Amino acid sequence: MAVRIGVGLFTGQVPPGSGRTFAEEYREALDLVRLAETLGFDSAWVSEHHGSSDGYMPSLLLMLGAFAAATDRIRLGTGVVLTPFHDPLRLAEDAAVVDQLSGGRLVLGLGLAWREEEFRMFGQPPEERLARTLDAIEVCRRAWTGERFSYEGRIHSYDRVRIMPPSFREGGPPIYLGGHVEAAARRAGRVADGYIRSRSGLDAARESLSWAEEGARDAGRDAAALGFALIQNAFVWEEGDGSWDRIRGAVANQLGVYQAWAQGHDTPEHDSLEIPEMDDGMLRALTPAGTPDEVIPALRPIVEAFGDRGDFDLIVRLHYPGMTFEQSSRAMELFGGRVLPALRGT
Repeated sequence: MAVRIGVGLFTGQVPPGSGRTFAEEYREALDLVRLAETLGFDSAWVSEHHGSSDGYMPSLLLMLGAFAAATDRIRLGTGVVLTPFHDPLRLAEDAAVVDQLSGGRLVLGLGLAWREEEFRMFGQPPEERLARTLDAIEVCRRAWTGERFSYEGRIHSYDRVRIMPPSFREGGPPIYLGGHVEAAARRAGRVADGYIRSRSGLDAARESLSWAEEGARDAGRDAAALGFALIQNAFVWEEGDGSWDRIRGAVANQLGVYQAWAQGHDTPEHDSLEIPEMDDGMLRALTPAGTPDEVIPALRPIVEAFGDRGDFDLIVRLHYPGMTFEQSSRAMELFGGRVLPALRGT
C-alpha cells in the first residue's frame, strides 16, 4: 500500500492578541516546510482567504514560490486558490513560474469561493463563480502549452494571446477542484485531474469520492486515475504532556474563523474578528490529538480506505493559528518519526 502524506494547510494566520507577527509566521512556515521535507513528508499545502483580520493568507502562489526555493523534493499544493478572484491569464502565469521554479512540483487546487464579503471586495457577483472557475481551468491548460491561443469563454475572452514561460511539466500542473457538496465532487470528476476536500468523517469522504468518480465515468474518463487529496487535522505530543490542552485554543482559532465570518465578522458593519465559543466535542472529533500511539489508530482507517489509489494525498495539519514554532516543529518531528512509518507500513 502506497500513500503520500503531506503537511498543511499553512494559512499564515496571526490571531489577535497572539503576540506573533506576520514576518515571524511566514519565516517559520518556511522553516517548517524545510523540516517536513527532511522528515520525509511528501507535500506541503497552503490555503487562501481575503480581508481577514488575522491575515489569512491571500497570496498562495507567491508563498509557494518561497516554498519551492526552500525545498528540493516535496510537492507543493494550493488547497485552494479562490479562483473567481484571479484573472485566468495571471493565474496561469504565476502557476507556470512556480512550476518552473519547483521543477514540476506544483499541484494547483482550485475552489469556487463562498464568502460574500470577498465577492464584495473584488466587485464580483457570486452567481458568476462557477463560470469564472471553469474559464480559468480551460485558460490555464491552454496557456501552459506556451502556444498562442484564443478563447471565448463564459466570462473571459482572449484574442491570440500567449504566456511564457510554459509549465515545467508537460500538460501543466495537475488541477484539483475542491468542494463538499455532490455537485462539486461530480464536477471535479468531470473536468479536473483530482478532487480535494477538507476534514470530514470517513463515510462522508468515501461518499464524496464516489461522486467524483461517477462524474469522471460520466465524462468518459478513467475514474481510477482521478487524484484525491484529503485534508485532516491532527496533533501529536509526548506522553502525559497534555496535548489537547496545548492546542485547544489554536484549533478553536482555526475552525472558529469560519463561524465568525458566517456571523458577519470582518465586514464594514462588523470590522473585527471575534472567535465564538466553540464546542469542545466538535473540536476534538475533528482533531485527533495525543501521543503517536493514540493518533495512529485515528488516521490509519483513512490510509486503509484510500491508500491503494494510484494518486492519493493525506494532508495532515500540524500547525494551527497562534502556535509557536517550537510547538509545531516538535509535533512534526514526532509525527515524522513515529506516525509516518506506521501509516506507510514501514
